[in-house]
Amino acid sequence: MLSPKVKITDIVYYSPKKNTYRMIDLKRQKYIGEMSVKVRDDLYIEKLFINEEEREKGYGKKFLDFATKLSEKANLGGRLRLLAAKLGFGTKKQPHIFYRKYGFESMYKDELNKIDECIKNNEPLPELFPPIYMTYNPKKK
Repeated sequence: MLSPKVKITDIVYYSPKKNTYRMIDLKRQKYIGEMSVKVRDDLYIEKLFINEEEREKGYGKKFLDFATKLSEKANLGGRLRLLAAKLGFGTKKQPHIFYRKYGFESMYKDELNKIDECIKNNEPLPELFPPIYMTYNPKKK
């Protein structure tokens, strides 16, 4: 379903063996991060990682935009799904707020309300905030 080599921008490339996309800044010759996906009834993002020194520069949003395009090309309507969780790797922030700001929803309404409250008050989530499945549907946006 997904073509073996996809070049969406000058910095995003596809690895056909693992459905893993790596982002590299060619001008700086710098590895930015990577995203692994699986085609299901939506595009499931198994992993989205941005190197710590490259965070908060818009690369995560570029990966999600790219994933939405992949979902559309696979006739999945741009729908995305993932597990929002702080899994270590030097991560200082919970990713839930980032995904929520992008437009992700969740069936876990209590947790979603807590995320929205933190966004409203410009506060971080509690350190032990639980992992939750989140979905994105551009048609509901």
